[in-house]
Amino acid sequence: MATQDNQLMPALEPIGLDGFGWKHHRIGQTHVWFRGYIHGRSIDDILNATTKVQKHDAANWLDRLNGHFSIVVKRPDCAFAAVDPVRSYPLIWAADGSSVWVTHDGPAMEQKLGLKAADLDLSMARVVSLAGFTIGNATLYPDVHNIGPGEYLWVDAEGTGQNRYHQWQPWKSKDQGLAEAKSALSELHSKLIDDLVASAAGRQILVPLSAGLDSRFIASGLKAAGYKNVICVAYGLAGNREALVSERIAERLGFKWYFVPYTNSVLREVFLSDQYAQFKRYSDSLTSIHFPQDYYMVQEMKHKGLLEKDCIIVNGQSGDFITGNHIPPTLFASEGSPDERLDNIFDALVQKHFKQWRSLMSPVRIGHIRDLLRQEILRIGGVSNEPHDDHGLYEYCEFQDRQAKYVINGQRTYEFFGYDWRLPLWDRAYLDFWAEAPITAKKQQNLYKTVLLEDNWGGAWKDIPVNPIAIRPFWMPPLRSFLKLAHTPLGRERWHWFEKQYLEYWMAPTCLYAAWPYVEVMRDRRGFSGGIAWHIADYMESKGLNWDASVVASENVDADLADE
Repeated sequence: MATQDNQLMPALEPIGLDGFGWKHHRIGQTHVWFRGYIHGRSIDDILNATTKVQKHDAANWLDRLNGHFSIVVKRPDCAFAAVDPVRSYPLIWAADGSSVWVTHDGPAMEQKLGLKAADLDLSMARVVSLAGFTIGNATLYPDVHNIGPGEYLWVDAEGTGQNRYHQWQPWKSKDQGLAEAKSALSELHSKLIDDLVASAAGRQILVPLSAGLDSRFIASGLKAAGYKNVICVAYGLAGNREALVSERIAERLGFKWYFVPYTNSVLREVFLSDQYAQFKRYSDSLTSIHFPQDYYMVQEMKHKGLLEKDCIIVNGQSGDFITGNHIPPTLFASEGSPDERLDNIFDALVQKHFKQWRSLMSPVRIGHIRDLLRQEILRIGGVSNEPHDDHGLYEYCEFQDRQAKYVINGQRTYEFFGYDWRLPLWDRAYLDFWAEAPITAKKQQNLYKTVLLEDNWGGAWKDIPVNPIAIRPFWMPPLRSFLKLAHTPLGRERWHWFEKQYLEYWMAPTCLYAAWPYVEVMRDRRGFSGGIAWHIADYMESKGLNWDASVVASENVDADLADE
């Protein structure tokens, strides 16, 4: 359609925005595709506003939407697409001639653009082979782009541009007294639960309840708020201590509790099923592998008729991260020149997240990853003059990449089975609070733990242990003790290698290795970090690559990879 200045506006075309929570609305000549929820705003209010939003005020309008959502708007004069500040519902886009394609569906984008293995960005594929997710706004294809947390795409006669309306800035912490911070956090926790209760409006809530802090926070908060329609579930190997503690918590709170046992034989069938293949496809936005661990639990709960049709699933993502538990000890006392401090941040990120296959951790690959991380940090201004804020740069990188792409991708499981979800611990107010929290509050999750224990919602905090460790299955502890003793002369490092290579297959709580025969895993010498590494290799192979992200036809391997 021609605009007033006779320039042609690129046509924004949505792909596959139906089902899985998507709703298509039409207001006059405006088409809106929306999924998610906004606190305190009706859908009619949002839809009417989309007909009036202009380029100069788009960022301000989006910044006032408090909730988890993605939205695509198509008008005669412009079009735009946006995700919330944590990218809980992903969107990717690509320009193809006069069209701009937008979707959450990576395979649909591949099909629309005719993308093959030869079109892949091998440098980014090598990143994914080591981490399971991309860096920055890259996808596996150079011409397909990710709309990152708090970002939006705007299309009009002037062209196509991607901008940010919100940025999480944990490197800009503020000093405040502990008493003041405790009071503020306690009030905020109550507000998060109140918002959850209002949003759920009496519908059944399922809480996947572990022995940790975060899901206990959700369940006990619902109890303290007087919400009745709650059930809890634990899953994994039979007899695991997480499940036993979970049961105690649910019993204390007075909620029904269920357990879904995982075994390698059952999970093997699940992982190799056609339905699971459909789930992996649905979860693929070309930026991360799928999140495998909740799938069988939800499948079984639905199969047994334990979930109401309008059930809302609420997990504890990701209080563990946002409250400081992922900050490496080296960054609590950062020092040195700006370059040395940057190196410390890069080292911490690589050691934590880019290690899925030890044999792939070559200087070339790691150097490439460090360069990409450097670009990511420089885009937000680089290191400041305050070394005590360096931890925030680490948190920002993990948030933008691992949390927003892989961890939150776990919500795709619930959508795949037809259920809504909520993420109270990724609420906008919670993001803002922890962005400003001083490092002393985050160290060892000091502030978070203190407030949870002192508030003691539902009486479920002071006498029920947190994250107890117990090795399962039941036959493993004596065998492991004997083998560990036999390895004493060989040293700790040798024992850890042996345990991972020969025993972890049977001890993995959610049976993540189950799709592959034990003999294959036991004999493998590529240096896998855990079960997720095998799912990454499977994802690479689904894209027409070898497990190490080289193309299948060896003669097409690029020079950099061949040099390794």
